[in-house]
Amino acid sequence: MHSFIADWFGRFDRLEPVEAFLADLHPNVDWDMPDADPNLEGRARVRAWCAGVMDTFQRPTEHHVTGITAGGSTASFNVTFRALTLRGRTIEAHVREDWRFEARPNGRPLITHYSARLLEEANS
Repeated sequence: MHSFIADWFGRFDRLEPVEAFLADLHPNVDWDMPDADPNLEGRARVRAWCAGVMDTFQRPTEHHVTGITAGGSTASFNVTFRALTLRGRTIEAHVREDWRFEARPNGRPLITHYSARLLEEANS
């Protein structure tokens, strides 16, 4: 799971197209992210959220993952995110991520629930 998470955030750091992520997300994934459109569901919500990211940040971004705990069909960890907006503003956020997934026959996780909360929210 550690290598899967590292690869996932490597793709985010490069701001790869949304298609680079969809194969690892269940079609009806519960995508619980800041600024996600509540009127959309599953991969449609992911696509809209990723479009907003691409329209906001410069490449590359930085994700530093710590404190990974994974077992069974769950993984939880902290992420420090740093990026420069297209307008030149530096953004830094400390996030708690919680994933649920199914194991595929090839052993690669298929994410069914993806939640990210700012640590201030996660601790309240």
